[in-house]
Amino acid sequence: MIRRDRSWAREYARDQDESAFTDILRRLLYRATGLLAVAFVDGEGECVDYCSALDPYEAKIAGAQLLVTMTELGERMGRLGAGIAYMLIVHGSERDIVVRRVSEEYLLVVVTKPRALTRRLTGGIEHAVTELRREAGIDAPSWEPVLDSVRVEVRSAVGWPYAPAAFFGESGERIGIADVLGRWMEGSGASRVCFRVRTDPGEELTLIHDRAHDRWERQRAEKS
Repeated sequence: MIRRDRSWAREYARDQDESAFTDILRRLLYRATGLLAVAFVDGEGECVDYCSALDPYEAKIAGAQLLVTMTELGERMGRLGAGIAYMLIVHGSERDIVVRRVSEEYLLVVVTKPRALTRRLTGGIEHAVTELRREAGIDAPSWEPVLDSVRVEVRSAVGWPYAPAAFFGESGERIGIADVLGRWMEGSGASRVCFRVRTDPGEELTLIHDRAHDRWERQRAEKS
């Protein structure tokens, strides 16, 4: 189920069938107020899939044009010795744009109203990148700065504001949490809330809530 309570976006009528990526993009479109379009673009500038409050043609053109921009930026970054350009953020008077590289061949393009790029939306973009990779069978590149983002359901808890109740695995399956074994805080200003949990299948792992970006990450138990 996709929550729409944080967004006023209304999807424009689609001009192509939904794909395995549609729900991922739709969750991002409705994650925060001010989103206009989300597009998953391949290395030829073709729109693999999208969700948009704009005319689909406009969303697809934005994706194709921003692929060119990102390619040119990457070449210039390489000449400057700055490494891989994996994210571009542009603030405009009428719209803001985020381009996030999913792999060497694929991009995620996000178009918003001005000043709509919040920490919550940034976290949503990173989580969408993780989900797109899983769905497409793309390994995380060596330059990837964000690891193992997951979607988590939370519940009320005695003594804490919340605790994880379940998370969704790589195949989209819901994995329940049988026990919360511990909780602690990390990071500047205690921005990361860590929960050591045992899942219903019996695996122990740590779920970390990055409160600054409203993003969850999974840290598996180290193998001996």
